[in-house]
Amino acid sequence: MLMQIRLFPQVSSAFVSAFAQMSSVFNRCFQRSTRPWLSVITSYLLCNKPIKKLPDMTNRGVLIRPLKKSELINVKQLAQAENWNVGEAEVDLMWELDPDGFLGAEIMVDSSPRIVGCASCVNLNDSYSCGDLFIVEKPYRRQGIGKSLKEAIFVQAGSRNVSINSVCSDVESNVKSGNFPTISFSMKVFEGCLVTPADLALHAPTDVVITPYTGDEFEELYVYDTEVHVIPRRQMLQGIIGTKDAHTFVARKENSIVGFGVSYSIGKGYNVGPVFADSSQIAQALFRRLFDCLPKGSNIELTAPEDNTFSVQMAKRCQLNLSFDMIRMYSKEAIDFKAMNKVFSLTNSGFGMV
Repeated sequence: MLMQIRLFPQVSSAFVSAFAQMSSVFNRCFQRSTRPWLSVITSYLLCNKPIKKLPDMTNRGVLIRPLKKSELINVKQLAQAENWNVGEAEVDLMWELDPDGFLGAEIMVDSSPRIVGCASCVNLNDSYSCGDLFIVEKPYRRQGIGKSLKEAIFVQAGSRNVSINSVCSDVESNVKSGNFPTISFSMKVFEGCLVTPADLALHAPTDVVITPYTGDEFEELYVYDTEVHVIPRRQMLQGIIGTKDAHTFVARKENSIVGFGVSYSIGKGYNVGPVFADSSQIAQALFRRLFDCLPKGSNIELTAPEDNTFSVQMAKRCQLNLSFDMIRMYSKEAIDFKAMNKVFSLTNSGFGMV
């Protein structure tokens, strides 16, 4: 049957969409332990190309397919091999948001399937998608797997605008490829063993009160988050706040929320973010509260917009090391973050818009 389909590469988009949906339902119903034949056919239809053969791997094809939740361990292992500090809770949360959003590159090794590459494309709504975790194991690079994974995320995204955070060295190639022609803001990822400066203010301005999050204020928090993040993310925000070992503080002025901050455990240590606030004084007090909740000597990660001088300087005062710089890129137009001045630490270095 696969050979017959390959003879007719020009399949209508409506048929592809319907077939993909049918395949997804069948695969979820049967949950076969071996590679489902429907996934093989769907992979071909969606990419409009035959399953690739790696030059040095006779009789071993490459299958680009959605990953099941039980297979996310492969994503985490691939990330760890690259020294990426990805937390299990983050990956699990993104899968819950979009169960079709994690794609894997599978080959057969000694008659057993093995995931040697991955990419994520989480559809946030009908207009926007978040791309991340583009990884291919070193022995299998430069053989077309990475290119196929990128093509696959655009299939997953459909007509949505896809955002990625690119390392600086890849920006030019991303633009030239036409995949991500729009360059937006820059960010700096800091990491290291936290040393809280004694002069990092614990108290906010006198007219601002900072309290631990109780859960009762979620709707207000959600409204404030949407003002900054632009794209509503109720489920994502609930998941971040509800992450194991998470700490959340809320800043209020005259009963209105003027900032909040979250820290939660990741692969190595803790991520501090998002931290959104109306002023640097409020942000400083939120950071101090979050830092004081972490075990002494904790390894932390903090992603600051490059233009936020306060956050960049504070990270240096906390003796955090600049791990790398990233550039936000889009497949279409850039998102206009009118409240970008309120972003003191992004949600993390991969998922989410800010």
